[in-house]
Amino acid sequence: MSRYMPQIVKYFFRHQVSDEIASKVQDRLVHTSHDLDPVLRELWDECEEATADDASTETAYRRLLSSLPGSSGSGRLPWLKIAAIWIVPFTLMGLAAFFYASGLKQSRSLSEVVFMHQFTAYGERCMVTLPDSSRVWLNGGSSLIYPSRFVSAERNVCLTGEAFFEVTKDASRPFTVDVNQMKLKVLGTTFNVFSYPDNPKVVATLETGKIEISVANQKKPYVLSPDNQLVLDTKTGDVEVHDVRAADFSVWRIPALHFDEVELMYAFQQIARTYDVKIHIQNSRYNHQTIRAHFNAGESIEGIMAVIKMLIPSLNYEIDGNDIFIR
Repeated sequence: MSRYMPQIVKYFFRHQVSDEIASKVQDRLVHTSHDLDPVLRELWDECEEATADDASTETAYRRLLSSLPGSSGSGRLPWLKIAAIWIVPFTLMGLAAFFYASGLKQSRSLSEVVFMHQFTAYGERCMVTLPDSSRVWLNGGSSLIYPSRFVSAERNVCLTGEAFFEVTKDASRPFTVDVNQMKLKVLGTTFNVFSYPDNPKVVATLETGKIEISVANQKKPYVLSPDNQLVLDTKTGDVEVHDVRAADFSVWRIPALHFDEVELMYAFQQIARTYDVKIHIQNSRYNHQTIRAHFNAGESIEGIMAVIKMLIPSLNYEIDGNDIFIR
């Protein structure tokens, strides 16, 4: 395996990247995934912030191509319509990483375990029942990796996107969720987690019970009580804990959309996932604009945009099929 591949894989595992580099990396992973064993194990064990930036990732990839025989670097694999850019390689790495993490401890038990992956496309939602009877609701564009049965000391799952967890209590085996730069640990509780690659904020909101959250590069964990919310800025490492009405942050299961002083660009991201549309913001004046609004289930995209226009009169928009242009 090229010595540059670990850097590329680490970066790709935690970030949204351009279509071109995504396709290139996907192609390389599909054809050389058997060489990635040490990288996958390291990713699962460490779960730390990637150090590569976009420029070094591109440079490393070009070097990787030149080091592999018969590589032209021009091939593109076709994408499934329902798949997000990052989901296929993430799945390959996540499943293999899950195998290694648990296999090192209980190889005999794992010989009977199948590792499952549930993905929801934008505009979709689904509910998954885990082997311990815990239930997980996945929002659009989300991915959950879990075993067919829990055999280790912890009931561990891996999430990218947004999910609401209703965890079955088992005092002997804590339930843990790995997301970008955070690990959540509970016994039996209900909580919502938000962690999309295109959003620097990772948000955990507790409805019932208690939850312990370990943040990368911080020594002491945070312990939340009901109606507490922890917000991690993955770019700066800053953490905020404040009181909220927790139920407001899981209303998307109904489905519904709730924005409480949310930055407009992130509100548009949520709308895009819910309605499977692309929203193009072409005016920088809205970079720091916030919005407070609640939209009931079944509201049309036209109705939502009309309400946002009423709240922000200076905002002009055009709907063209599945594309919405903000001017």
